Amino acid sequence: MKEGAARCLALIPLAPLALGSCLGVLGAVWGWNFQWGVLGVLGALLVLLKRKWMLAAGIGFGVLLWGVHEERLGTQTGGEVWFHANGRTEVEIEAAVVRLRDRSAFLPRGVLRVTKNKGNPKPLRGCLIAVDKLPDGAIPGDQLLLKGRTFFPAAPRNPAEFDRGRWLRSHGLSGEIRLESYQALRGWRVSLSLQRMAWLLRMELRSRIVVGLEEGSAGATLIRGLVLGERSEGSDYYGAFRKSGTMHIFAVSGLHVGLVGALAWVLIRISRASRRWGLLVVVCIIWIYALVTGLNPPALRAAFMASVLLAGFFIKRKPSLANSLLASLPVVLLLDSYQLGQVGFQLSYVVVGMIILIAPPLARLLQPLGEGDPFVPPRLHTRWQRGSLTIRRYIVGLFVVSISAWIGSMPLIWHHFGIITPASVVASVILVPLVFVILSIAFVGSLLGVAWEPLQVGSNQMNAFLAETTYSIAEKVASIPGSHFELERAGGWSGDMLIFDLWDGDAAIYLGAGDGVLIDGGAPDQFGRSVKPALERSGAAPHSMILTHPEKGHAGGLVSALEHYAPRQILLPVRSANSPAFKQLVRSAEEIGSKLYIGEDGARHQLGDGAEIEILRVANEETGSRADDRCMVMRLHWRGWRILITGDAGFDTEQEILRGGSDPECDLWVMGRHRSDHTGTMGFLKAVDPRVIIAEEDRYPVAERVPERWAETVRQSGIELWRQGETGAVTIKLSEQELELQSVRDPKKKLILRK
Repeated sequence: MKEGAARCLALIPLAPLALGSCLGVLGAVWGWNFQWGVLGVLGALLVLLKRKWMLAAGIGFGVLLWGVHEERLGTQTGGEVWFHANGRTEVEIEAAVVRLRDRSAFLPRGVLRVTKNKGNPKPLRGCLIAVDKLPDGAIPGDQLLLKGRTFFPAAPRNPAEFDRGRWLRSHGLSGEIRLESYQALRGWRVSLSLQRMAWLLRMELRSRIVVGLEEGSAGATLIRGLVLGERSEGSDYYGAFRKSGTMHIFAVSGLHVGLVGALAWVLIRISRASRRWGLLVVVCIIWIYALVTGLNPPALRAAFMASVLLAGFFIKRKPSLANSLLASLPVVLLLDSYQLGQVGFQLSYVVVGMIILIAPPLARLLQPLGEGDPFVPPRLHTRWQRGSLTIRRYIVGLFVVSISAWIGSMPLIWHHFGIITPASVVASVILVPLVFVILSIAFVGSLLGVAWEPLQVGSNQMNAFLAETTYSIAEKVASIPGSHFELERAGGWSGDMLIFDLWDGDAAIYLGAGDGVLIDGGAPDQFGRSVKPALERSGAAPHSMILTHPEKGHAGGLVSALEHYAPRQILLPVRSANSPAFKQLVRSAEEIGSKLYIGEDGARHQLGDGAEIEILRVANEETGSRADDRCMVMRLHWRGWRILITGDAGFDTEQEILRGGSDPECDLWVMGRHRSDHTGTMGFLKAVDPRVIIAEEDRYPVAERVPERWAETVRQSGIELWRQGETGAVTIKLSEQELELQSVRDPKKKLILRK
């Protein structure tokens, strides 16, 4: 056993250093106290006495990283506590821009470090914060005076919803500022000079590689994604790459750095430069690429790893890929110890590690495929035979690396993204060479464009064709049966009905009846953040839609849903409304050929699967003194259960239903919140007589909260009240005998109604 460990350490002597660094960061996360640090130092001294140098270094780095991450965690946690304590408070904070992101619907635009001047709240000094809408002119190093509201995202409230709070913590951020105004201060942070230069170079390259292409076109979007890792646009394209298992070609990491290094080496060999000094040039070009891509952590990791590997060739020592991998880890964690918990970091190191372990034996197994006739000496090969052998060996090499990377990445990809993609082995072999060509044309074209811009335009147009070809290939691969398997993971859901929990009084409900029915879609941004991911996770594609209220928070998301699901029919509450979102919905529905129905009092609409919608009250121009009362109140009849959906209805609507003689009685009442009127009057509550109420509730504004006195009255009436501020979204399963409710936010909270 000891001999085996000694042999392993001899092959990869930096293993203790890397392991100690990881344990140090994890120790801080697990809450190891000062005594553990003292024990670590004593252990390192003891090992030093026995002259176990690398083992001592590993323990030493573990103690160092523990102390570093402990301090960072303390700063981050202290700031987060302040954000929670202050809620959505108006603040004025001075901070410096540390890094910027490409615009995204899910992630904040910029990360800023709060300065330590006396004008800032003491708990925030030195903290990293996120800002959602920084101006386009801001660049790293700028010092800004920010005015806005503090914010820290709550836990996910809907299935498959992006956990923004967890993302903030995993990146060392204490909270968010929802920006209202800003003021640029004099000067900029010298300590952020490198980040500043990197961003300026990135912006220059970003514009050059798409000169001559239409902004927002498929070619321009894909080129920026493939060359710079930019994914702020083009979400419609990424589905094909995700399903074909080739999303890694959009991540500027080891693959891109390796391809850029290979391109640099080819150019150096063509110029007949010295092999040894050419290696230095390759290292410089790799770091320049890391710089122009914005000094992203994956690019930095790969650049450092490549530098250590190539340094071995330069000093004429046999390099070790494993040691290069392990040598980069402590340095990366010293720069940003939060990376250990991030998916990109884990994928980078696990995938490269698996390539190191699996590729050599796999290459030996497949070696015959890359060899010629053993009875023909190589010197007798024709030019065609030599070329054929070179191509075969190259393809076999690609397959070896692709299979090894797939084996290493699949467990993590399944765990984090819920998909397994067998097709990625073949797709990567095809697309990686294409990406190499696209990178080569982008960089060479940019250099030529400095001398004569038409050369840049011509190369970009060629690149656009190649980039669109990569998408076509990914799309065809993804369409092959068995190319990918979607698996349910954390955040998945199942059931017959899902009551979404959206913000600001917006609403969306999904019914699994027939071919699927989407009732309202929330606002456009909420559809993208919450509704669409949940539907995709469950494999739902609604073919019918119902709108209860002609307002952006209900109709806006349905406009986006039309593009994805092309429903056959849509039921509307009114023929016309002043709402731009409603007008856009009607216009878009007519363009795609969806059949439009207008709701009528007492009408019944079959949904399929025995489900039926009964309209109790229709919104129209004459009734309803307030905007929120222009809604359609419906009752769902399904499998013997009655579910009342009142939307944002208030006092006026409830009184009209009672005066009209309709019987609104139900088993379950799904109720929204009227912003400026009372909802759930005692008379209406008595007429409805539900066994359970699912009440929409948001923390802000106050008008969207469930009144405590009303809630107490409901409970005293023997009615079960589910407040969505506590439960989040609610899934419902229906059978002929039972109706089961389950909270998404707290899966242990369940309720079963029996007939």
